[in-house]
Amino acid sequence: MQPNRSPLPRLTPAFWGWALLDLIGVLILAVGAAWLIEGRASILPGFPANAVHAWSCVIGGGALLFVAAVKMMVEVMHAASRQNHAANDANFS
Repeated sequence: MQPNRSPLPRLTPAFWGWALLDLIGVLILAVGAAWLIEGRASILPGFPANAVHAWSCVIGGGALLFVAAVKMMVEVMHAASRQNHAANDANFS
């Protein structure tokens, strides 16, 4: 590795887009979980209105969280592979 290069990959705009969706997923999950814990809408007034809305927020937010986290990891791996001395099947460092 060259001494003037950072070992960390450069984060792309796509990474930051997925990170934003990850945060949105956390917020959606938190809204649903708060209703399930307290039995009432405590973060957003009037939403979720019932248990079906709360469970759909938990499931949808969790799914969005999972997909965004996987996509962020893929972006980091792609950024690392674009650097000169990335390890691959033919060259392990």
